Order: sequence, then C-alpha cells, then structure tokens
Amino acid sequence: MNDTTLPTDERIHAFADAVRAELADLPVEDIDDLIEGLVGDLTDQAEDHGGEIELGDPAAYAQELRTAAGLPERGPVTTTKVPWHERLAAQSGRSVGRIRSSAFGSWVLDLLIALRPVWWILRGLALAALIAIPAGLGPRTIAGYGGFPAQVLVWAIVLAIVLVSVQWGRGRWLPRNALRHVRTIASVLALLFLPALFGYATSSISAQAYGNPGYRTPPTPGLALDGNRVVNLFVYDKDGSLIPGAQIYTNRGTPLNLMGRYGEQFDSAAAFWGPGDSGTTTLPFRDAQERPVWNVYPLQLGRIDDATGQLDPSTTLTPQPPFLRAPDRALTATPAPTPGSTMSPAPTPAPTPVPSPSPVPTPTSTPAG
Repeated sequence: MNDTTLPTDERIHAFADAVRAELADLPVEDIDDLIEGLVGDLTDQAEDHGGEIELGDPAAYAQELRTAAGLPERGPVTTTKVPWHERLAAQSGRSVGRIRSSAFGSWVLDLLIALRPVWWILRGLALAALIAIPAGLGPRTIAGYGGFPAQVLVWAIVLAIVLVSVQWGRGRWLPRNALRHVRTIASVLALLFLPALFGYATSSISAQAYGNPGYRTPPTPGLALDGNRVVNLFVYDKDGSLIPGAQIYTNRGTPLNLMGRYGEQFDSAAAFWGPGDSGTTTLPFRDAQERPVWNVYPLQLGRIDDATGQLDPSTTLTPQPPFLRAPDRALTATPAPTPGSTMSPAPTPAPTPVPSPSPVPTPTSTPAG
C-alpha cells in the first residue's frame, strides 16, 4: 500500500478502497459515515508534505475507525446480495469523496447543497406543468385567461405539488412502502422536462412582451366578426325584407355555426358564454334527432332564472331584429366580365360647336323728301 511507484492520488484512492474492504462486514451507511472525507483528508496531508505521505496499513486504520466509533470487531462478511440502491448509495459516497478531494470540488458541492431548496421548487413546478399543460391549463390560464375556476384550479395544483416537493426535500411525507422510490422517479422526470418547460415559458413571455409574430392569440370560440363574438344573425333579402328561419352555410357547405365546432355539446349559449346582460341566452333549433342546430337564424332567446341560474324553458323569447326592414340601397348585380374581353374606355364626348352670331342689319337713313 506504500508503493511509491504509483502517483500519490492513486495510492490514496487505493488505500481508501482497501479500508472500505476491511469494513465490508458493516452496513453501507456505517461505512460511508466512517470513511467520509478520507480521500480529501489524505490529499490535504500529502499537499502539506510536498506530495509525499505514508499511508500505513489499511487494516489497522480500519480497526482504529471501528474503535473510535464504538463498533464491534470485524466479523464475517455476509454473502447476501446488496440491494441495488445500497450499491448506488455506496458508489455515490465514493464519488463524493473523490470530488471533495480538491478544494474546488468541495466548494462546488457546498454550493449545490445550499441551492437544494431552489431545486425542490423547480422540481415541483416541472411536475405541476407535466399535469397542467397536457390538460390545457397552461401559463395563460394561470394569468386568468381561462376564467376564474380554471385559474384557481391551476394555482391549487401548482402550490400543492410544490409543497409536496419541498417536503420531500426535507425528508418528510415520503412513503415507506413499495412507493418509496417515487421521489427518485419524479426527480428524474422533472429534470428531463425542465429544459422544455424553460423554453416554453420563455417563448410565451417573449411573445406577449414583444409581440412575437410567431405567437397567435387563440381565436374567439364560436362565431365572431373581427374578434368580437356574434350572438345572433338576422338575414334580409336584397330588397330589405327579413327572412326568418334562414339556414346559412359557407362556400364549402360548412354550417355557419353560432357555437363553432362545440355546438352539439350545448343546449344553450349560456353553458358556453354565460348569460347576457339582460339575463337571456341564445337557444338552438332542434333536428329530427333532437340535436341542437346552431346555423338557423335568427335563433330564439331563453331567460336564465336568477334564483337557480338555470334556463327557464317556459320563457322562450323572439329576438327583436335590428331593422324591421333593411335600408334600401338599390342593390343591383355586378355584371360578370366576358372571358377574354377588356373594358373599353368610355368615349370622350365631342365638343359642341358654338354657332356664330347672326349679323345685325345696319339701318339706312331715309332721305327727306
């Protein structure tokens, strides 16, 4: 063990491994406690003596550690297979010892230990995002865009999971059964998801703060005009007469649906938008299968009961059109141009000739007789 042909750091690590082997009959936790910092201490001693150190007998050194800790003499080493997590813990302990063998390594480890609470919070945020974002409850919902109930739900999820993560970091609220490794699994998932979460949050913030052209505001649900919600339509013919019960479709045959693609899920617009200012809501027509039809205009209105907050079916109202008759604008069809023809410019009218004035006869004097 005192072979001077090996570099000093290799001799120190070999000595530490030999001491660990002499303590192999003890539990892994006791071994880690006994030799924690051994490599770092021996390295410091070697530096104090110009890189030279006399290591001695590892068996004797291990016995001194046993005696100082009040542990029994070396017993037979059990051949029971050590669980994988204990082997991993032992390997981690050895790695930490090697890192602490240098002053810079010790400084880095101490800094990371001091920053552990930050990691606990980040882990909670990442786990909460893994639940909220796939459910459609993203940062915009936290900011209030999803409405009051959804915002409260998201904040509750985030705060609850962050609290659990912090308690895990403090060694609390950990399961003692077969689920005791859930913290490790959750930490790995959070570590893998954090870069994607950071990029998602950064792009969302920059889009809102600087008007990122790649960011698009979600469209207004249902039928809208220039971003403003449309709650009903009134159809007039070209002469200005109201057409009740008009079915409206797009050029592709798609119903111009007041409720958009969610129409068949709702029996009234109140379930989607809430009641209007007058306590009324728009009601659909029904097809032969009693399914709601939202593209037949004008749609009727129903009143919301103030006591129950539910639709009162006995209060069906006929909506009042904006005009009894649409303004007469003398509409005419625009003639379609003939294919291949061009518009001829209007001829310039010829100037009208101005007639020359008629000559006025000069009166002649009559000679006096």
